[in-house]
Amino acid sequence: MSTSVSSQVEFPTVRTPLPGPASARLMSRNDAVMYGPYREHTTVPLYIERKTDWLIADVDGNTFVDHVSAWGSNPLGAQPPETLARTIEAMHRWGFEITDYVRSEPPIRLAERLVELAPPNITRVATGITGTEVVEGAVKLAREATGRPMILGFLGQYHGETTYLTAAGSTDLAEVTSNSAQYVSGLVFAPYPNAFRAPFHRGPGPYDDAIYVDYLEEVLLRHQVDPEQIAGVLIEPVLGEGGIVIPSAEFWRRLTDLCRRYGWALIADEVQTGIGRCGTMFAVERWDLEPDLLLLGKGFAGGVMPIGATLGSERMMRDSTMHVGGTFAWPPAACEGALTNIESILRDGVLANVQEMERVAHEVLGPLVERHEQVGDVRAAGGLVGVEFVTDMETIRPAPAFQLAVHHAALRRGVLGITQPGKWVYRLQPALNQPMELFRWSCERVADAIDEVAAAPPAE
Repeated sequence: MSTSVSSQVEFPTVRTPLPGPASARLMSRNDAVMYGPYREHTTVPLYIERKTDWLIADVDGNTFVDHVSAWGSNPLGAQPPETLARTIEAMHRWGFEITDYVRSEPPIRLAERLVELAPPNITRVATGITGTEVVEGAVKLAREATGRPMILGFLGQYHGETTYLTAAGSTDLAEVTSNSAQYVSGLVFAPYPNAFRAPFHRGPGPYDDAIYVDYLEEVLLRHQVDPEQIAGVLIEPVLGEGGIVIPSAEFWRRLTDLCRRYGWALIADEVQTGIGRCGTMFAVERWDLEPDLLLLGKGFAGGVMPIGATLGSERMMRDSTMHVGGTFAWPPAACEGALTNIESILRDGVLANVQEMERVAHEVLGPLVERHEQVGDVRAAGGLVGVEFVTDMETIRPAPAFQLAVHHAALRRGVLGITQPGKWVYRLQPALNQPMELFRWSCERVADAIDEVAAAPPAE
């Protein structure tokens, strides 16, 4: 739909209706052999042919700015050359090996670097493969270290797809826990701190999100669970799948006070927010938090080989006998890739670029709150951007149909963001080093898409 406006930055072009004919043929082949969820084509009606840097090309010759970044797993674009080269070189040297059993030097070097970069109370590292796995490992470590059974989670978070975690924390939509929650115990939940919409309050905020700690103290700990039974608090520093919700400093002050008072482990799930995504190496740095356990995945890998990590304090990990690794955890090549990714983010001005993304997102998208009653809120934490849609600002009833229509209108303009049926927050998750000119252009196209949909809103 648009072409280059710069000789240095390539801009997308959408030439066909979506899906194009070649994508439609692949959908037919797919639907004949794949299982239920894999036959859903409404959200992303295209098949990719190739990815280069920050652009996705589909099999019909259309191109899109990539604001998915493999769900954050490609932090430096599609094929980061240095990370790719170092990983391949390591594969030639070491091949694949099970690090839990046959040791090599790269895992030591990676663990040392993580401890150097992490908050000062972090002294130990455990290996992992995926975000799901490191969250499960952290729950086991917290229970082992404290001798307590319960985990406190927050509604709206997402922690993975195993039976335990689907029930334990992946509460971004009720359907996610269906047929799983009834098989799992040992969990209690509080609402995630949200300043825009709050339980037992009508209409939009801003609300003081410290009221969520009031709920913990006055309801949960009084009527549902003894605080001495809680091993740890499992929380995303910024709510990801639940809509880019960013707690206040006061919320964190009061929550960490409770952790100290009752001996709870603070477990920061940074699988989505870590390694530069929020403008600091770890999102907890935005509030100077010192979690007892800090979890990494997705962008930690640098877009090449999967890798996850659990970082922890002496109290949590020094004397642990818990096994939390696995066959594919931390092979030498994955460690070299992760190290190269970290150094590239620290060396090449990436964190400053991410901080500028947050500013530009507010500058371009923020005014839409006043322009359209369906735009309830615009939130950004570095390279995590969310636009929340409502039917009106009096009831702030969620508007998932409006959100999906905006997603499709943005696609027609060449912007591929993140949506999901039933959700009402549209998200952008660009590569951390995406050129600012392209990021601003993308936000402007999303604003255009919102203008288009607001002119004739769909029925909810």
